[in-house]
Amino acid sequence: MIIKTNPYISALFSILSCIVFGCTEKANHSKPIQQHQQEANFNKIDFISFIGKHRNDTLDFYEELLADKPFVNVLEHSKFYFNDVLSFLNDGKFNTGQVAISICAMQNLDVHDYVKLCNTVLDLYNARKLPVTILDHAISPDFLRKRIIIDNYTNPEVIALINNIQNNKTINDPDLMNWLPDVLSGKSSKELKKFDEENASN
Repeated sequence: MIIKTNPYISALFSILSCIVFGCTEKANHSKPIQQHQQEANFNKIDFISFIGKHRNDTLDFYEELLADKPFVNVLEHSKFYFNDVLSFLNDGKFNTGQVAISICAMQNLDVHDYVKLCNTVLDLYNARKLPVTILDHAISPDFLRKRIIIDNYTNPEVIALINNIQNNKTINDPDLMNWLPDVLSGKSSKELKKFDEENASN
């Protein structure tokens, strides 16, 4: 199950995401001590219990997840749940929808950890435990305009990941394979940023 974002709803929720997660440079860099204190004191939930409740979800678009407070908890503190997500994936007791939701919840990881997540998804694809659509979703989640892989196209780990996918002879997805060179060149990142700027002014 892959649910792509409705672009009109995405615009509405991008405003909400600014409120929830901060969208200005000032918000991102002010009061670091207070931010660290909040991170240290947050109420960590049980990830397995959380993702288990999403086993039978039917979503029209991923931003619906923002109405779920436990999901927002995981998203806001992606790095604290990263190992939980890896354990969940490696355990193999998941369905496609749960993996898609887990990827959405990891959109505040740094690029190093996010590449590690994508490599885990790639390994699961190679083991025939996940479809190629989930690999595509990991590279481009289409959620809250988060584009960790696309926007870090000069990062050596990102380059290695994309090259590994391009060289994978088992992937029979022309759209994905034809798009990856645009990711590596930075074309996708530049075009998407231009698209965002044009739509923000409307």
